[in-house]
Amino acid sequence: MLRLRSSTISGLQRYFESQDFCYAHTPIITSNDSEGGGETFSVTPSSPLSVKDKEIPIPDFFGRPAYLTVSSQLHLEALAASMSRVYTISPCFRAERSQTSRHLAEFWMLEAEWAFTNSVDDLSRVVEGAVRSVLRDPTPDLQVLWQSMDPTRLSALQRAVDSVVPWSRISYTEAIKELRMAATSGYSFKAAPQWGGSLRSEHEQWIAEHFIGGPVFVTDYPASLKPFYMRLNADGKTVACFDLLVPHVGELAGGSLREERLDHLQKALKTAGLNEEDYAWYVELRKFGGAPHGGFGLGFERLVRWMSGIENVRECIAMPRWEGRMLL
Repeated sequence: MLRLRSSTISGLQRYFESQDFCYAHTPIITSNDSEGGGETFSVTPSSPLSVKDKEIPIPDFFGRPAYLTVSSQLHLEALAASMSRVYTISPCFRAERSQTSRHLAEFWMLEAEWAFTNSVDDLSRVVEGAVRSVLRDPTPDLQVLWQSMDPTRLSALQRAVDSVVPWSRISYTEAIKELRMAATSGYSFKAAPQWGGSLRSEHEQWIAEHFIGGPVFVTDYPASLKPFYMRLNADGKTVACFDLLVPHVGELAGGSLREERLDHLQKALKTAGLNEEDYAWYVELRKFGGAPHGGFGLGFERLVRWMSGIENVRECIAMPRWEGRMLL
């Protein structure tokens, strides 16, 4: 597994170098929650800061609250404004209480941002190219894991990689329509699919496994379901985004065009209930020569899980962390 992780990282780096992306080192400690979900770990000194006058409030170490990063996206956006095409592969931390086969409190994520892209299809092509690149020439370690993979799953994986046809694209609205038709026809979902509601794991897996039968990009989700930074579509209801769903895993990657229009971004921050002052530097990027841009994030352990056939992301990293569990 460690060798597979190493070779997969190397393969991804070769792909992005071939696409003229610059590898960037982004901060692990940050002042922002880029997802706006509040599922962050706070960072404080082990020894309390002290002042001579006890009546003076003790300041934060950095002068403001600090957190472990949940995503490098906002920092990559700032770098893309000058470098044009940037990416990183770095750890992320989310205080999620999800006890599932695809969630970890500490995980690794491939993230990329680039300027002068104006379509979700362009973003999807880069993601698809990156994933295909690490599967086209399987390493001996991956081939060993394939020996214990279900033959049907292995065949489906290889078809997805070798296909000359781009992976499927459907809109969120189309996906909901198909899910509702499946429910009407007798397929049992624990949560009823409805427009405006999140796609649950069972919905994602039905779309990828039963409806499409392979990887699929679901695009144009309702704005209310997505973070503030995604570009609003002309309909005023949906955003220019995608989630890449794959069989037996569900969501593998997610991305979007970023909202480069200042007035739209300010309105989105307000709608999300976020303080614009906390994102002042991010908003400033739109005032001085900003460009249309977009990007994505891909869960590395989920990729390893899908390509190897392993059932749980906890087995795809040497020292997994999740709620209630941290041995080392």
